Amino acid sequence: MGVKNLWRLLLPVGHRLSIETLSHQTLAIDASIWLTQISKACRDPETGRLLPNRPHVRIFLTRLMRLLYHQIRPVVVFDGTMPEVKRIEIQRRKDRREKLWRGDEDGSG
Repeated sequence: MGVKNLWRLLLPVGHRLSIETLSHQTLAIDASIWLTQISKACRDPETGRLLPNRPHVRIFLTRLMRLLYHQIRPVVVFDGTMPEVKRIEIQRRKDRREKLWRGDEDGSG
């Protein structure tokens, strides 16, 4: 679901840094974000279907190994139960997509 305008909010104080600057530190990893990114990357761009080799686990582990290579201690965080506000937002998006597919409306909400 994300936080609306998060990057705009962080822009004044945020800055890019190289992975090496995190050496000897502990880094929390949001597993759901990684899994979503990997899932999108493992889809056929034309059909949207999952690729047959499904390298999800390998990619996840490769990311972890890269952190370990740079002596970064990853702590993988898995969300607990979904907050009500997130559940409502996901249902709203699903309903909107279904209406667009049926052609019921322009999808504006």
